[in-house]
Amino acid sequence: MTTSPLASTALAPLPGSALIGLFREALESSLVERGATQGLELLGPVDGFWRQVPLAELARMAEGGNPSAQAELAWRWAIGDGVTKSYAQAARWATRSAEQICAAGEAVLGWLLYHGFGLPRDHVEAARLFGRAAGGGDLRGAVWYGLCLLRGHGVEADPERGVDHLRQAAAVGVRLGQYWLGRLYYLGHHVERDFPEAMRWLKAAADQGAPRAVDLLARCHFFGRGVAENRAEAVHLWRQAAEAGIGAAMFCLGLCLYAGEGVAVDREEAVHWFTAAAGKGSPGAMFLLGQCHMFGLGVTPDVAAAVDWYRKAADKGSREAEFELGEACAAGRTGASDLAEALRWWRSAARKGHARARLAVGHCYRWGDGVGEDKRLAVAWYRRALDGGEPQAAVWLGECYEYGEGVAADPAQAVEHYRRAAEAGDAHGQAELGRCLLHGVGIRANPARGEAMLRQAAESGWSSALGELERHWFAEGERLLHGDSADPVAAFACYRKAAELGHRRAALMVAECLRHGVGADADLAQAMLWYRKAAALFDAKIALADMYYFGWGVERNAREAVRWYEQAVAQHEDAYAMYSLGYCLLHGQGVERDARAGMRWLRQAATLGETDAQYELGSAYYCGANGAASPRLAMKWLRSAAALGHAQALAFLERVERGGPLN
Repeated sequence: MTTSPLASTALAPLPGSALIGLFREALESSLVERGATQGLELLGPVDGFWRQVPLAELARMAEGGNPSAQAELAWRWAIGDGVTKSYAQAARWATRSAEQICAAGEAVLGWLLYHGFGLPRDHVEAARLFGRAAGGGDLRGAVWYGLCLLRGHGVEADPERGVDHLRQAAAVGVRLGQYWLGRLYYLGHHVERDFPEAMRWLKAAADQGAPRAVDLLARCHFFGRGVAENRAEAVHLWRQAAEAGIGAAMFCLGLCLYAGEGVAVDREEAVHWFTAAAGKGSPGAMFLLGQCHMFGLGVTPDVAAAVDWYRKAADKGSREAEFELGEACAAGRTGASDLAEALRWWRSAARKGHARARLAVGHCYRWGDGVGEDKRLAVAWYRRALDGGEPQAAVWLGECYEYGEGVAADPAQAVEHYRRAAEAGDAHGQAELGRCLLHGVGIRANPARGEAMLRQAAESGWSSALGELERHWFAEGERLLHGDSADPVAAFACYRKAAELGHRRAALMVAECLRHGVGADADLAQAMLWYRKAAALFDAKIALADMYYFGWGVERNAREAVRWYEQAVAQHEDAYAMYSLGYCLLHGQGVERDARAGMRWLRQAATLGETDAQYELGSAYYCGANGAASPRLAMKWLRSAAALGHAQALAFLERVERGGPLN
């Protein structure tokens, strides 16, 4: 059974697919109507004449009572054009102009009232003034009145009339009217969705320098809406809009640079534009600045700065940031690992619909991480995550059904969940489905399909999938070799399958079979190759040493044999390995003779009951191999070996008793 994935939480940058999903979500959400908080975009002066009048001359004309000059002066005070922005001054001059029934003045005064700039907010009066301005031929007023009709702000909603006002303004070249008409066609709000028509009006507005239209035009090119997809052109347009100060375009340009969409990856420039967009209040930009600082993408890694950006984005409602704050808390990036705090952030993101956060909450309840264990609640959260589009949730639900956690055990239902995850391309789901097919869990066993599915999972990045196959084929090999109905040939084939997948013990068994001719023709040279693949195992080291020492399957090489004996005794205090190394040292085989070291290894092996070591040690003491002979110690070890049935020791002792030659 899988252990809690929260126990080894590892942070990772958002993958490309998730970035594009975030991209699409951010782009679409920035077009959602937000009622009165959205306001009315600045249109700028309509009459080219008044735009050219110097400020001093304009002020003189306004003081002289010219209502058009008063309206233009009011607008300049409102937007800070040539003067320090002052809504009080704007309201003063707009009121004087409107009192003279000047349509331009009425439009500006309505704009101030709509936003509550310099005057109390009053949508009803604003809409009335916009209507009068539109009736008087003011194109600004016509567009703003159309927007009020669309939204039902200060006037009963009448989308049809609203669209008509926008269409009339657009037809005579008013760029804001063109932008809004294109936007409505893009979204399908109040008109049938029509991307080519949206492109027509957005391009017209963009050609007049409307930066918001350029931003939306870029979206059309990025997603191929009303025009062939061209992400390079989208980047070009977003750069124009970003340089004109459009926050959404800054974010989009940064994201393209971050992900390499339509432009070469440039994380440093991406950080520049994310920072600019964050300054405009973009929670998506704040979140990605957190990512950049957390993982050192375009900036020096700085966990504290990353967490700070995540918090800023979370304060703006970013569920992605809340999820990442949970990940950081779980991984101990904010100090010691704090699963309770992580759970708090995940819950908040989950409430906003974040599917991976729902999955994380499920894990917390399943394993009691940061909250009391509750398997039933875990299952409920996994279901919510699955409903939210997170395919991994199907895997964890499958586990709950397989092992009866929070639900009644139902292996067949587990298989269906694994299948759902696998069909969604989830590597973990493919691995679990493959395992069930391999072993017949909840479904009729089909080893061939199971193996194919496990291999697919491994290719998709689930590395442990091959481990499942290794273990399966090794177990099959053991069963076929040692079971009641032994089949050495089939066993050898299973061992080989497992070995080819990297199972070291299986590689050792393949080598043993080839060495001894079990289930396959003896082939010492091939056995050597498989022993080398299993060389991390102690048994393989001993086998390699013996093969080199005796020249089995390879040219005899005592030096190489000693190297493997040394590795073997370093890995495990094995009597045979110590005896073999001691023998080589005592007799100078493959290494410079060192009787003292050789006898030390022989003594350790002899103490462990290795009879060959006892015999060699006894012989060495008898002959004085390391200096003076010691008959007492020689007899001790020779008698010990003889008592254990060592033939040479028995023969040695018999010769001693007869007084015969000992060589």
